Parts: sequence; C-alpha cells; structure tokens
Amino acid sequence: MNIAFTTVLLFIILAPGFLARIAYNSSKLSVADSNRNLVNELTWSIIPALTLHIIFVAIIQNASRYSVDFVQLGNLVLGTSQKADASFAQLNDYKYAIFFYNLILFKTSFVAGYLLRKMVRFFKLDRKFRYFRFSNKWHYIFSGECLDFPDVPDEYEEITNKIINVLCKVNGRTVLYTGEYFNYYVDGKGDLEAVHLKYPIRRYLENDKAEDEDYYVISSRYLMIPNSDIININFKYINFEEVDEAELSEEEKDNAIQLSE
Repeated sequence: MNIAFTTVLLFIILAPGFLARIAYNSSKLSVADSNRNLVNELTWSIIPALTLHIIFVAIIQNASRYSVDFVQLGNLVLGTSQKADASFAQLNDYKYAIFFYNLILFKTSFVAGYLLRKMVRFFKLDRKFRYFRFSNKWHYIFSGECLDFPDVPDEYEEITNKIINVLCKVNGRTVLYTGEYFNYYVDGKGDLEAVHLKYPIRRYLENDKAEDEDYYVISSRYLMIPNSDIININFKYINFEEVDEAELSEEEKDNAIQLSE
C-alpha cells in the first residue's frame, strides 16, 4: 500500500465537505479569501464531510443489506501491510456499491450546500449573525442589506431607491458623479473593480455649492466608473412613501416630491 492511494482515499472521504462548501460559496455573495489556505479548507471541510457520511452510513446500515466495515476502512487509510492488502482485495467484490454510494453522496453534498445557502438567505441569518455572513462585503453595502446588521438602527426593507455619489479624479480634476445604483463588479480577490450607475449626472467638486445648472446630464443611460478613478463613494438609501396631500403639514408639503403620472 502506497501513500498515493491513502491520499486519494482521504480525499474521497473529505470530498463531500469540499463539494458542499463549493455549492455554498458559488454565488456573487462569496469571493476568494486570501487568508485561507489548504489547511483552512481541509479544516472547514471535515465537519460537513463527517456529518454527511454519518447520515449516509446510518441510512445504509438501517435500510439496506450493506454495512460499512470500519476496521477494513482503517486498514486502508493506515496502509498497514498485510491487513491493507487483504482489505484492498475485498474492494473488488463491492466496487459497484462503493461507486454508487460515493456518487449519490457527492450529488447530495452539492445540493445540501446549495440549499443551506438558500436557507441562510431566506431566514436572513447572514444579516443577523456575523458567523453566517458571506465574504463579499460589497454585496451588503451596495444592496443596503447592511442596514439589517444588529449594530445599525435602520432597516433594509425601508429602502425604495439607492443613490450613489462617486468622487473621482479625472484628468487632474475632481469630479462628482451621481446616479441611481445599477450594479457593481469585484475581482477574484473581492476588491471593487467598478461601479455601474443609472441616469448619471456630474459636476466638478470645486462647485461645492452647486445649483442644478452646474450639473451636467451625461447623454447615456448607464455609466461605468472603474475603481482606479474612484476616491470615495457615498451611499444614500432612500425611502419613498406615497401619502395623501391632505394629511401633510405646510412644511411637509414644501419638502415633498411630486411625481407626475
């Protein structure tokens, strides 16, 4: 018995954990974590792998004529000479059962990871508890879901619109771009690549007390600003509420926004 076979066997045993983690992190909510290495991945894969194996072994031993011989499995993993050879010889008798066991387990692991991510999102566990929070911090900022974090007093459900001010350096001048949020893009490391605005306008920052005429309406419905030009970003989470004019005070009428039909 050689080390290569033992390594492959250990990989097969831990594979359900890897697959569950891949499915759980296979969305825009997750980005690569530079602080993680192979040891971290192995550690985080052991618990889901063992959990899934325990469930499947319990099902097999109670609902089928098959059972798992842990003594034989231990001999294969440890690679002890004569015992390992005898255990390896018995694999041929159950090769199809072992193959389908792992095939079904791998598929179930991937589905379980996917469903777990959906459950975390459905019950908003990632907003309520830091432990469940996904690695893409920009998602929570641009979507406004960060308002549901325990230490933030506002609520995400109150948002009806998002306005973004992006301060940029363009040709040596400081320009402020304003528009509705449309999208954002991150690279493989989770760093912001670009901001995508809708109905953009701009003005130069030196016109700090600018009137409406100081804003230039960009003749484009969408504008993408690369992160290399961005100095900082300001987010405005807005809550528009339709009310009856008769219920407003004079001051509220002056501050109200009327939308024509």
